[in-house]
Amino acid sequence: MARLPHCLLSILVLMLMAPPAAPAEQATASAKAEAELRESIRLYDDALRRGDATAAGRFWADEYVFVNPRGERLSRAARIANLREKRTALDTVAHAPQDEVIHLYMDGQMAVYTTRLAIDGRYGGTTERGEFRALVVWIHRDNRWQQLASQMTAILPAP
Repeated sequence: MARLPHCLLSILVLMLMAPPAAPAEQATASAKAEAELRESIRLYDDALRRGDATAAGRFWADEYVFVNPRGERLSRAARIANLREKRTALDTVAHAPQDEVIHLYMDGQMAVYTTRLAIDGRYGGTTERGEFRALVVWIHRDNRWQQLASQMTAILPAP
């Protein structure tokens, strides 16, 4: 910690010296970031439904990790391979708008997205059908939104 690179120290000093954004500017920036993220989510879901590994892969950061409904941890490379080899194929990916929540952080550069999903298809060759809760951590980098991590949990019927 005592040997922070000069560029990092300079960035921190500039951040501390920058005047805070006006509330109206923050609200506008947040609304813009949320709209862009919602469009990325729509395009990502479309890529999954089409089984387009190249398009879906653009939404996964290099360090991306997915915890599937069975609790298995998969890397970006494993998810792309599953799509290419048709072990993952989703006919239905439907969000419940009333259950969608987006929390923006770092001036709209990072987001945590939670939703309820209806899914019908396969993950890694295993049939997945039903209702799920999903949690996705998104980051805005290189002028686009990418997922850093996601997890899906099955919603079980009440006993």
